[in-house]
Amino acid sequence: MAIEEIPIATGEPPEPEEAEAQEVPEETEEPPPAPPAPKRRGRPAGAKNRPKPKVAAPPPVIKRQRSRRPPTPESTSSEDEEPAPRGRTQSRREPPEDPMRQMAAEMLHLMQAQTLNRQQARANKYASWFPQQSYA
Repeated sequence: MAIEEIPIATGEPPEPEEAEAQEVPEETEEPPPAPPAPKRRGRPAGAKNRPKPKVAAPPPVIKRQRSRRPPTPESTSSEDEEPAPRGRTQSRREPPEDPMRQMAAEMLHLMQAQTLNRQQARANKYASWFPQQSYA
């Protein structure tokens, strides 16, 4: 493969190389392809009446309802009966706190304290404008 220099200023076309010199078969003109059919408007036929996918409903949450009736005087007046011992006593166990939760709780405490300090400072400022007079 040799590099061939072609002068720019000459008006003569460069000589074709041997590979290009071979006869190029004439291209037969093909008719242009038919224009595609125009798109139909509306919903495609295959999408009609497709049932919606059913989502499994979560199981219902059953809440305990407290009785709204006041205690009857018969149940409170029986003093000679001992109160029934509770079956289970709920012990308050503190779960190990998440450090992010702990930091959020501290920030909330600090912000509440700051708000209270501002309110107190504002109240003190307004109270200084109108001092309390004692009538002794």
